[in-house]
Amino acid sequence: MRRLPPDQLTQWLFHGFENAIPPVVVSPESAPPCQEVIHLATDAGFDLRTLLPAPTNTDLDAGPCFCLGLALASDPELGTDVTIHRLCVQGPDSMTIFFAPGRHIDMFRERAEARGEALKVTINMGLDPAIHIGATWEAPTTPLGYNELAVAGGLRGSPVELVSAVTNDAHAIGAAEIVIEGEILPGVRMAEDANTGTGRAMPEFPGYLGPANPSLPVIRSLR
Repeated sequence: MRRLPPDQLTQWLFHGFENAIPPVVVSPESAPPCQEVIHLATDAGFDLRTLLPAPTNTDLDAGPCFCLGLALASDPELGTDVTIHRLCVQGPDSMTIFFAPGRHIDMFRERAEARGEALKVTINMGLDPAIHIGATWEAPTTPLGYNELAVAGGLRGSPVELVSAVTNDAHAIGAAEIVIEGEILPGVRMAEDANTGTGRAMPEFPGYLGPANPSLPVIRSLR
């Protein structure tokens, strides 16, 4: 793969932003890869910890974590957002999700919680690089509710295809290798290291092992 000089890389990234192509929803009949094999949380023996690889990197990790899973959620008034979040697997069908202050999906969650509702969400893994790169555009560069998948479409030169989720009314990225469908439960919180008590989270990309968060929202998996 050819490595672009920094100036050309910046131009390429802004090309995707300035020439954004919104995602499109395709029909289930298109047989998207993300729904070729389906496991439901109601299936006997369903367990995220054995179905999917969630690495534990050090003895101090809060628990097994999914890395580079893109959370995709929508608000009925504000729009759609997709971002990378730290996901620690806490049980057969549950994960905690860490939100840095100001993240848009966390605002969606707060609004849903104020209504007493769960926020429907999909976690999308195994994607082409343009989608991961597009998802890195965040506030203040993009306004609340801006769908970063449009940047990915601009980088790719074609729209990202979405498909309706199987178990909730959210959308999933059709070409994803793995999708976890679920909902962020209103009013439910859990310590990130609830199962280990290590006091630490997981190694972050700058190389440090940060503290475990004492109170995080919980995702209950439906698929």
